[in-house]
Amino acid sequence: MSEVSALQQLERLPSAALAPGLRAVGLGLLVEDLDALVVADLHIGYEQALEEAGVHLPPVQYRFIKSFVLRALEETGVRKLIILGDVKHEFGSALKQEWSETLDLLSTLKERGVEAHVVRGNHDNFLIPILKRLEVPLHDPYLKEGRYLFIHGHKEMPLDAWSGGVECVVMGHEHPAVLLRDELGVSVKLKSFLVGSYGEAALVVVPALSPLMPGTEVNVPRTKFLSPLLREVDVASMRAFVVELGSGVYDFGTVELLSKALLEV
Repeated sequence: MSEVSALQQLERLPSAALAPGLRAVGLGLLVEDLDALVVADLHIGYEQALEEAGVHLPPVQYRFIKSFVLRALEETGVRKLIILGDVKHEFGSALKQEWSETLDLLSTLKERGVEAHVVRGNHDNFLIPILKRLEVPLHDPYLKEGRYLFIHGHKEMPLDAWSGGVECVVMGHEHPAVLLRDELGVSVKLKSFLVGSYGEAALVVVPALSPLMPGTEVNVPRTKFLSPLLREVDVASMRAFVVELGSGVYDFGTVELLSKALLEV
């Protein structure tokens, strides 16, 4: 069964509280006091980028991305969508697939009265013309709303980001995932949220929405994190909330405990 078909079979997206005012809704994050849904790392156009590198995949991920976003907005009832960067995939240009699919997504959101915001990611070169065409704000390097600071996560944290008080940092970029292995050595990688702290603020890392981005295995020893921010914090103490769209969102405990369990198998 395709991921789109599996999504359609669900009565509701799995959901779980991650922290006060924050709830996982599938691979999205509901920020309750902002009435906003947050998603990260769509990597639209990845299939065409692979094709140009000699790897051929059918264009499958956009149908899932669009279906998920519309479903999550409908179930939560919010009319604001914050995308934490890497809307598109290719660094050096805007591929035809990226242009058409990004325009389709943002146009659909606008037609439905959804207020979309994009925080610029490291893959979002050449995205500005598409956003300007549909009057979608681009926030670079961060978006601050209320007590929340939204970043992509590929850069050092700007000092001015903390002005006015920040109680929670929400980021993407890392594509966090948990690696599990059974006694026979069979392993599976599951996308997850990471919840912990950055200084005095709470920190939430949102998994990649792209179904073709499996992610960084956060519980594997000596993992080299992509984000400079995660290289500054104690990732081992963060809690991993694993997302399995077909069954639920599960608190798997700390990354440290998951790392020990992986080594003991």
